[in-house]
Amino acid sequence: PEHFLITLALPAETEVVWVEDFYRGIGDCLDMFGGFLAGGETSGVPSGSAAVISIAATGSVQREHLILRSTARAGDALFVTGTLGGSIHGKHLDFTPRVEAAGWLVRNFKPSAMMDLSDGLGKDLPRLAKASGCGFSIDETAIPVTTGSTVAEAIGDGEDFELLFCLEESRADGLLQAWPFADLPLTRIGRMEEDGKEQALGGGWEHFRS
Repeated sequence: PEHFLITLALPAETEVVWVEDFYRGIGDCLDMFGGFLAGGETSGVPSGSAAVISIAATGSVQREHLILRSTARAGDALFVTGTLGGSIHGKHLDFTPRVEAAGWLVRNFKPSAMMDLSDGLGKDLPRLAKASGCGFSIDETAIPVTTGSTVAEAIGDGEDFELLFCLEESRADGLLQAWPFADLPLTRIGRMEEDGKEQALGGGWEHFRS
């Protein structure tokens, strides 16, 4: 992470302490993950309206550490971090981005493809497969489901923000044995297949659905 721009539009009745707490939280995140607040914009919204918050960020990556969603290969093992489902109950409001885990993966195992699960496994896995020219198969009984959620919610809720990644089959067992994050589950949920072979998952967030 490098630069952050924040646009904040508030109703007139917003208390100053709310704004101070908001930026204190932003500062805590910057201290934890790096980057700095470079600027932004402030404005108002009609009285009684909800606050409008928009954050834009820039970042960079060393070329040798760059991992795309478009470079998975048929036969790769398919993994997710953490547990899935629960955003409908607010799980995503108390979440630590998997920056440390992603960095460790890149340095030690270099996945063939990786992305985060922002729109749900049911939407993001097909996107990764399509970008890579692959299909996929998953074992739904292996999906790590958040306590209190269902398998359908784990596939379709979205806003999990966990890592979804692919790794050569020959290295899968070694990764599971070497995984150093005791408080962060790592689960193999399936494999990448030849193009045209994929399961119908359903669910997930459609940004422009009417």
